[in-house]
Amino acid sequence: MATASEASQQANRSAMDPKRLVVIFLLLAGIVTALFFEHVLGLIWARFGWGDPILVEGVDWQVSTLVGYLLALGLALLVWFQPKAHAVSIDIASELMKVTWPSWSETRASTVAVIVASVVAAIILFFIDTIAYKLMVDWLPAVWGKL
Repeated sequence: MATASEASQQANRSAMDPKRLVVIFLLLAGIVTALFFEHVLGLIWARFGWGDPILVEGVDWQVSTLVGYLLALGLALLVWFQPKAHAVSIDIASELMKVTWPSWSETRASTVAVIVASVVAAIILFFIDTIAYKLMVDWLPAVWGKL
C-alpha cells in the first residue's frame, strides 16, 4: 500500500493540468446551479401564475428548466472567460495539486479519534449539565426554603 507521500507524488506525476480541475469544478457547479435555478424559476412561475408548459416530452423539460439551464451556462461561461476569475481558479487548482492528502489509514485513525473525543466530551457535558440542573432545581431551592 502506498504511503501518503507516495500517493501525492503519484497524483503529481499524473501531470493533470490545473485547467482540467477548473473545468471539472465548473461543470459540477454549473449542474448544481442549473438545478437550483430550475427550482427557483419553477417557484416563481407558480407564484405569479404563469404557465410552465413542457417543452421536451419524455424528460419533462419545462420553460423554467430551459431558462435555468441557460442561466447556469451563461454564468459558467462568464466565470470561465473573465480573466481575473479564470486566473484565480487556475491558481487555486495549482495549489490543490501541491497538497499532500492523507492516506486511507490516516483518515480512518483521525475519524476514530474525533468520534471518541466527541463521545467523551458529550459524557462530560452530560454530567456537568445533570449536576447543574440538580443544583439549580433541587438543591438550591431546598436550601433557600430552610433559610
